[in-house]
Formats: sequence, C-alpha cells, structure tokens
Amino acid sequence: MAELQNIKIIFSDIDGTLLPFDGKDLTATGRLITELSRRGYIFVLCTGRGTHNIPRELLDAPGLRYAVTANGALITDLQTSEVIYRNMVPRETAKRLTEFLRGYRGIAFSYRNGRHYLDMTPDGRRPDTSSVSLKDWMDTARLMPFSEYLAEPESEFVDKVGFATYDAEAREAVMRDFPAQPFASELALTTSGIWNVEFNAAGTSKGRAARFLLDHLGLTPGCMLAAGDNVNDIPMLKLAAVSLAPADAIPEVLAAAGVHVAPASKDGVENFLKQLL
Repeated sequence: MAELQNIKIIFSDIDGTLLPFDGKDLTATGRLITELSRRGYIFVLCTGRGTHNIPRELLDAPGLRYAVTANGALITDLQTSEVIYRNMVPRETAKRLTEFLRGYRGIAFSYRNGRHYLDMTPDGRRPDTSSVSLKDWMDTARLMPFSEYLAEPESEFVDKVGFATYDAEAREAVMRDFPAQPFASELALTTSGIWNVEFNAAGTSKGRAARFLLDHLGLTPGCMLAAGDNVNDIPMLKLAAVSLAPADAIPEVLAAAGVHVAPASKDGVENFLKQLL
C-alpha cells in the first residue's frame, strides 16, 4: 500500500480494536507500540476511556507520548502529564443530563480527571456481564450518588457523562428522547458499544482532537493512520489517509474505513501495523 510510505502518526482506539471485549494479554501490543515509537512513528491511544483506566501494558509502553481520552475531550502529553487540549462538560449541564438519564433503566456514569464514576451507592448491585473488559471497567469504577459527585468542587467540569444499560429498548429510548431536551445543543451524543450512550461537550470528537494534535505537531492528515471499531471512531477514520477497521466492527465503521482487517481477537490491527516495521 503506497500510502503507508507517508505515515508518521498512528491513532488507535483500544476496546474492540486493540483489546477484544473478552480480554487479552496486551504485553505484545505494548512492545509493538514501543518498536513503532523507536522507528520514529508517533503512536496515539485514542479512546473513550480515561487515562486512569487505560491498560498499563499500553500506557507504560516506552515512547508513547500522547493519549486522546473521553472520546476526544482531552489530549494529554503523557511525558509531562500536561493536558494540552480539553473540551469538557460544565457542572450544570451534567446535572441536567443526569436527571434526564434517571428516567431510564440503566446507570449514569461519568469521567473526571481521567477516572470513572457510577451513579450508585457502594452497596448498589451492578449488572452482571460476560464481557471481561466491561467487568473490569465496572469493578474499577468509583461508586457514589451523582448528587454528591457533581456537588464536589472538582466537578465544575467533567470529561464526559454516559449511560450504561443492558436494556436495548432503554438505550434506544435515551437516544430517541435526548435531542428534544432543552440542553441537547450543549452536548454531543455518541456511543462506543451496544451497552452505552455517551455525552461530551458540544464539538467533541476523536476526529477534532486528532486534527488539533496534527496541527500541534505540524503534521497533516496525509501522514495519519487511524484504527477503530465503533461510532465514536468514525470522525478520526474519515480524517486519516489510511483507516483500519476490524472485520467485526459495526457496519457504519466498516463503511467509513478504507481497510478491513481481522478482528481484535485475531490481532488484525497489530498485524497490519507490523508492515510499518
């Protein structure tokens, strides 16, 4: 592929792209990131997660410099811990959104300073799940009523707010009813899986964050490769000169990506990236 000769920067989603939802040892993935960095490529983790729940095998890879988190709400320079870009949800908007979400069968969640919280008491029962990645996400969340969480001084702005549910009808109802809310224009709606709906500050996307980082580094989309599997990845896939999607990505992503690779369970993205070495 001729376009690969121009690639200088790689943006990759994690869940469903590098990490299968049934789990995986990411040690080899971390080594690949290190080797790509050693060869001069800039590798950027571009995820809906926060910095504090990015797998350590990836986050600690030598040479990894930047992470785009919370669907593009923040860009962090991992070497200096400086947040070089942010577009966050104000407290009052988060409060109104949380009240709206409480009318549906599911649990509100939020990210703040890279950590994730569930709107429930510590003794609240969480839904069972067969997904290893989702179970880990729930097990490492901080549990507290959002009436308290959003009242804390640190919640003047939050990274994002979401809604987790195993009820497909509830998820569809949230997505259907949200646009009619008076605060809807203040937020951008997306999703990273069939179990969630996510809300960022208006204008937030992985694509916009990627564009900011390209400009910050003096690069263009012509030297960008991106990989992703779900709705929140589409803006960055459309921006990149080379775009990858695992074969089991959702149809909208497969339509947006120029190259289809094997699923994350078969290391599709990683095997493709090895061509750069």
